Amino acid sequence: MSLSTDKDYFIARPDVVLRSAPGGGAARNHLILGDWLKFTGQTSERFVKIRCRGDVGWVLKEEVTEVRALEVNFVDIGQGDGCHIVTPDDEIILIDAGVGSNMERFLSWRYNLRGRNVKRAPDFDPEKAEKEPWLIDYVVMSHPDNDHYFGFEQVFQNPKLAFDKVFHSGIVERPDGAVDARLSYPDDLGGYVDGNPKMLWDVVHTNKRLKEITAEFPRTRKQFLSTIRACFENTKTARFKSIGKKRSQLEAGQRVFFDKFEGSNSPLAVEVLGPITEPVTHNGETRNGLRKLGSESVTKNGHSVVFRMTYGKLAVMLGGDLNTQAQNFLLNLYAAAPKKTSKLEDNIAKLEAEGDSISARDQVKLDKYRAKLASIIDAGRRTFQVDVAKACHHGSSHIIDTFLAVLNPVVTVISSGDRESHSHPRPDALGTFGKHGRGRRPLIFSTELARSTREFTPIIKYLELLRDFESRLEAETDPDKRTEIERRMQDRKDRNVAVYGMITLRALSDTIVLAQKLEEPRNPGAKWDLYELHHNENTGMYEYVPH
Repeated sequence: MSLSTDKDYFIARPDVVLRSAPGGGAARNHLILGDWLKFTGQTSERFVKIRCRGDVGWVLKEEVTEVRALEVNFVDIGQGDGCHIVTPDDEIILIDAGVGSNMERFLSWRYNLRGRNVKRAPDFDPEKAEKEPWLIDYVVMSHPDNDHYFGFEQVFQNPKLAFDKVFHSGIVERPDGAVDARLSYPDDLGGYVDGNPKMLWDVVHTNKRLKEITAEFPRTRKQFLSTIRACFENTKTARFKSIGKKRSQLEAGQRVFFDKFEGSNSPLAVEVLGPITEPVTHNGETRNGLRKLGSESVTKNGHSVVFRMTYGKLAVMLGGDLNTQAQNFLLNLYAAAPKKTSKLEDNIAKLEAEGDSISARDQVKLDKYRAKLASIIDAGRRTFQVDVAKACHHGSSHIIDTFLAVLNPVVTVISSGDRESHSHPRPDALGTFGKHGRGRRPLIFSTELARSTREFTPIIKYLELLRDFESRLEAETDPDKRTEIERRMQDRKDRNVAVYGMITLRALSDTIVLAQKLEEPRNPGAKWDLYELHHNENTGMYEYVPH
């Protein structure tokens, strides 16, 4: 491969130390698989000089590739979920954004938005070259719980960003109020058609219908509608669409893919496994509705968008806030399980508790139940088994063991924050993730734990740095210098969000790494805590082999 200063390149190895001289010298930075870099034009035998992560130094030429990796960043957005994906074709997918500003700060840091000169932005400088807003290709709002979607309001309000396609589960929170006396309105998700089960009637599938609802309630305090309105105000051409799978498609064995990501022209495919819509008829009209799984919270969480993303031999599950009711429902549909697999688990546990005193009759029952459970797991793995799973509902206890056994991941990633009333991740959930993880030593990552290692020293240093910025800002009288101090202070806040707590997955061909930034680097060449997965050709699965 002949390198050019005009092209983009990437790190080709799990990790590489950037050094001050060819073949040696001081460590300048620690680079990982897929990091973007530029070639400076200088070479020395087998070595090339590059610019990467803000530093310039030397690496082996064979440690550089022109092929972009798949990058999946589980952003530390505090309480909630937030995932940033860059495809091998350099397209951006955002799945959820938490409840606060962290996703917006991450994007500002990642794409240097504070230094981007966009005409419609308040800091636009007509003396500098104008740039278009940075385009986010895909946004996915997995379900209408504000710790997943409300962070998008600040993302959508950033004038230096623009948006193309926005996908959602079809459940749209709107003000209460009956509009059809023949429907029941137990919550604010739209009317239900009575039956067994009750079905949510007003599932919003089209961009046109969503615009009608936002126009109908222009002053609503509902955060979901205000978030959607912010996107329309930012990018008038943005297109909203529900995403899911029809029950008829599932029963016919048809696969449904996210937009164009069907895997035919790329190693990347994103299959849609949920939510599952079902036909419901009301007043002579039939629509694709969603069944009522329980309370308002249970229903909207349970009908989260569920993706199974594959890249070559790697499989990743992204499942919003799937709860016990939803997992029972999905196992029933995909694995011919009884309506409540969780009840089958309870029956097995009750009989196993009898120990050696179990009767012959109960032993027959136990054997029968175990065989049924084994068949459910076997059938479910044909659809759901993955190598990496984003833990549903932030490590909540609202899970069933069988669903985790079906996922059978070697890696589980938990996104959770500091809202103590939830206490996520729950101790029993952590134990269950480990119990049903694949391999001798399955990996469990947590954005909260990654951020909390030696927590107090980095936080104190960070707060001292902010106080220094604030004192300099207060003392400065020159407007231009004040603006520069403010920009640098915001950049530091953005970087703090981006660096601490984020879990990153990188995949290039069969090379797979997961990494988290060390809060206290051992040296400039050891900044990452990195784990590599190896593909076992005998089992056909990835595994983690501890050193």
